[in-house]
Amino acid sequence: MLNIAICDDDIQITGKIERLLQDIAKRNFVDTEIEVFWNGKSLADAIAAGERYDVIYLDIEMDKEDGISAVRRIRTYDKNVRIIYVTSHESYMRESFEVRPFQFLVKPVTDKIMEKCFKSVYEDINSEDFYFRYSYQRMNHKVPIKDILYFESNKRKIFIVTEQEILELYGKLNEIEETLKTCKISFLRVHQSFLVNYKHISGQSYDSVVMDNGQKISISEDRRKIISEQYCSMEDTFYVDE
Repeated sequence: MLNIAICDDDIQITGKIERLLQDIAKRNFVDTEIEVFWNGKSLADAIAAGERYDVIYLDIEMDKEDGISAVRRIRTYDKNVRIIYVTSHESYMRESFEVRPFQFLVKPVTDKIMEKCFKSVYEDINSEDFYFRYSYQRMNHKVPIKDILYFESNKRKIFIVTEQEILELYGKLNEIEETLKTCKISFLRVHQSFLVNYKHISGQSYDSVVMDNGQKISISEDRRKIISEQYCSMEDTFYVDE
């Protein structure tokens, strides 16, 4: 789940950005939760109260509290949130550097630029080390999620397959799938017994996927249509040469 905040004192602008991000996220097969704010003060107050976001899209010139002073406050509570300024005023670019924005977009922003920015920030978030944690034989273990090719269920056991090794634990694939919904990396349930990491699919056909390690995994008949749609939409978004 990617948690996004949008902050602009123009309700038409916030509506347009929200709709655009929803469309881009859908094409990327990224679950998002979007919250809208109409001034910097309410956004900074929400974060001071404990709200956390992965990405914030905001204007600079706003009533009550401008975008730069708001982010100064936000940085005291969250030093990692990605800040993307969407503004009409290039003159503020130098001043914004002190709060470490991820990108600075000048209005009017085209759909193409917005999508390119979304992909960039999503990849940046995914580059962080997120771990899948589990217990097995009275030991606690963790493995970087980005290294996992797929999970395989066999009776009561789950096998975690990476490029280097195969790990195992007792559990249910349904529960693992539910846990990974909060992860920033997309996993596809291609079969009742297989949950695969999209980033490690090297090839796909109507009834199977091929993983980076050469393993061919069948797509169950009842899942073929949706998996094909999901995979194709992600391929279009991430790999089309611009």
